[in-house]
Order: sequence, then structure tokens, then C-alpha cells
Amino acid sequence: MIAVVVTMLTAPAIADPARCAKGLELAKAGDLPRAALYLDGCTGDDAERASAAVATKLRASQLSALNVDSDVPVPFETDAMPGEHLIAPATIWAKAGTYKIRANGVESSTVLPAHTRSTVLLAPRPKPVAPPKQSTVTFNAEPTDPPVVGPPPAQKHKTLLPCKFDGCDTHDGEHLVDPLAVEPETIHETPPDLRIGARLGVAGSEKLAPSFAIAAHWSWLALRFDGSPRERDSTTFTDLGFSAGISHVVFSPDAAWISVAVALRGDARAGARGAMTGMSSVGLGANAELELALRGLPATVGARYEQGFGGDHAVIVELGFDWRHFN
Repeated sequence: MIAVVVTMLTAPAIADPARCAKGLELAKAGDLPRAALYLDGCTGDDAERASAAVATKLRASQLSALNVDSDVPVPFETDAMPGEHLIAPATIWAKAGTYKIRANGVESSTVLPAHTRSTVLLAPRPKPVAPPKQSTVTFNAEPTDPPVVGPPPAQKHKTLLPCKFDGCDTHDGEHLVDPLAVEPETIHETPPDLRIGARLGVAGSEKLAPSFAIAAHWSWLALRFDGSPRERDSTTFTDLGFSAGISHVVFSPDAAWISVAVALRGDARAGARGAMTGMSSVGLGANAELELALRGLPATVGARYEQGFGGDHAVIVELGFDWRHFN
């Protein structure tokens, strides 16, 4: 007997009486797989007793179970039961072997091992896809440029070279600017209207000592604050002074300005040590200054003479650096 499949629907409809009678005849004839198919869903004592007996004999047989499953009812056919139209989900009993299943126009094969239970999942019939619509696009209404005849016009691009290298700075197109030429330095003919600077130098009274100063010159006005350690009559002290006076450029060579200044000076002495510890802590005096200020550099060289009204004096030679402002 050909290995036949027994299909058990999950929700069978009410069986046809003629189909149930056919199932009873198949059960009596020993065609268990088809008897179970026709008796599925039948009612009545004879049909129910025959269906239970058929199911018991099938489970005790050498057949294997093949579950054909689907999310929705799907009609299918199989070569294990020719001529029968089956609906998944269903359970099929058959001998071990390879079987073909046809559903939704697709045929597939499955291998059923001996004494096992296998499952085949059928996909529902795909929804029909509407054929693509055909349409025609025309560009006749779009404006078009007139056809170009001949080569395109020449394009002139701006040079990437600096102007002084491609001759744009020439005189009548004859002489190129020398790229290695040194730009002339800016030399001011007139002295600055304002300059402020620092001075460092050497002060000589009865001994040599370092000195410092901050000087400001504005037009004719000259202001100065300075300090240095000094010695008088074997007494050492620190002299801090402030002077105010006038300054004027008296000579202007190509490289510098030479100015002369006179001023009144007031100073204070601190930290006196020695024979004249009782000397006055403040004093008045006058000073004169000769200064050379370079034109190309913010540097100065100066010489000062300070004379105190108490009889002390000092000579100072110093270097300085200025910040300058010109109109």
C-alpha cells in the first residue's frame, strides 16, 4: 500500500453523511489513512468508535507524522495522497521518504525520517501586486539653450602670483619690482611729541654706584624720577629724587636728536649710615642734562650733572629706552 497521509484539520467543519459512510467502509477495508481522513468531524456512535480505533492503530504503526502548518488555512496537495485536496494546518502520517508538496503554485520537497515527527510551514498566497503604470514624460515644453557651434570661449583666470611678481607694479611695463628689495625705514624728521622711557646707568658722587630712572618728555616739559645709592663724608645713603624742568632739541643730525635740559630737583635720603647720621633727610638742588636720542632705534644715551644746594653733587651716565609718539 502506498504510504498515505492522514490529515487532521484544527477546526473541521460538520462532516457530510455520505463522506462519513465512505469513511466507515474504508475503516472496515483496512485503509486506515483515508478512513481517518473521511471520518474526521463525523458524529454518531459508529463513526466515533471507528475514528478512535483508526487513530489508535495509526499511532501504533510504523508511520511517521508530518505536520503541515500555516498561519491561515492554505489548500495544498501532496503526492503521498494523490487526488485528495487537503487544507493546512494538518497532520500527515506516512512512511519515511521524500514527498512533494504543492501550495499557492509553488512546489517544494520535504524529507520525512522514519519514526519521527517533522513540520513544514506553508506561506499564505501573496497579495497580487498591481502592474506598474506606464507614463510618458516629454521635455518639449521646457526652454532649451541654442546649440553651441564651435569651441567654447576662452576663459581668463586671475593669476595666483602676488602683484609685484607678475609685473603689475612696473613703470610703463619695462622694469619689474625687485622682490628682494628692502623697504626703506621710516625716519621721522621732527622729534617725538611725547616719549616715556626707563634709564639705567652709573652715578658718581664720592663713589660709583648703579642708578635707575623713569623719564618723560612732553614738548618742552621734562619730568624725571630716579634713585641711586650714594656716599658723602663717609656716610652711605640711598638717594631718591624727583626733578621737573625744560628740555629742547638743540641739534638734529641724520641719526639722532641731541637735546639739553635743566631742572629743579628735590630728593630724599634714606638709610644713612656713618659719621653724618644726623644729616637732613630731604634736599633741594638743580641738574643739567645732555641727551642723545637715536632716530632709528628707541634708545638714548645721556649724561647728567646734579648739584644739591647743601653742597653735594653727582655725575650720572646712563642708557635708556623710550616709547615714542609722533603726530
